[in-house]
Amino acid sequence: MQSMLWLQVTLIIQELHQIKKIADQRNITILCFPQKVTPKTRKIYSILEQDDGKLIPKTDRNDTLSIAYYIEKFPHIIDTLKEFHPTTGKNHEKKNENIYEDRDALTEDSNLGRNLDYGIGKNNTHSDAVSEWIKNNISRLYSELDNDTRDYFKLTLTKKGNALMPGILNYTSETILKQIYNVVNTILTPAGDLRVRSDIGKVPYWKYAKTVYFGITPYHMKAGVTASNYKYHKRKAGNKNKISMTFDKNGNPKPHTFKSIEDVKTIRKEMNYADKQLRTLWRTVRKMIVEDGFR
Repeated sequence: MQSMLWLQVTLIIQELHQIKKIADQRNITILCFPQKVTPKTRKIYSILEQDDGKLIPKTDRNDTLSIAYYIEKFPHIIDTLKEFHPTTGKNHEKKNENIYEDRDALTEDSNLGRNLDYGIGKNNTHSDAVSEWIKNNISRLYSELDNDTRDYFKLTLTKKGNALMPGILNYTSETILKQIYNVVNTILTPAGDLRVRSDIGKVPYWKYAKTVYFGITPYHMKAGVTASNYKYHKRKAGNKNKISMTFDKNGNPKPHTFKSIEDVKTIRKEMNYADKQLRTLWRTVRKMIVEDGFR
């Protein structure tokens, strides 16, 4: 059975290589559209091109029509797609084993922090290097950030404007400090070590962190607790316009479901703004810990 399965996989890979070879000979570039994004394209196509606005079923034809429609409306997406290079799942995993290793290590630390409420709270006795760093450096961090990033992560001052809010200084504001903890945790481990890449042994820069730690990429479905806390809690909750991409279980749009391309652009704009603030916060924390030595 295993031999038959291996033969089938080998034939499929050979066929994919043959397709790639023919495309190259004809000067055709094959791009990979992320599977994760396809459901979103069907939602957009359903709302804007179907008379009843009901979510169309998933079929090869509907997926193709939806993807084409999405690229037509957002042509810059073409520049973000990866070129097709056929490979086996085994070879792909081997090539990216450092990513899985680093993400798993972060998820393990994130799960531990979450189970202990990140040490946040008046009666919480848990403490680790991440929570201690925040307690010791939160005021300095505030002074290093710009106003937009402060506002986005709700690092606010008292009415007198002479100090951070007591809940932040006293490490008791759960909603605010949880997000700060998750960012610091990608640079400093709870044990007090720098979090380094397993392949090169160095602290990563933002390009690696945003993909591996925060999952800000359309090519990875699951990226762990840290990514989930940011994308599905902070970024989603921070959407000021409250426009969503959601349908009910019967495939009907909800009251706040987008109604136009402009609504979709608004959602994208909000996401990009959130990611920009995360990038600023992450880079600032990295500079303070790695370059300035505040540990």
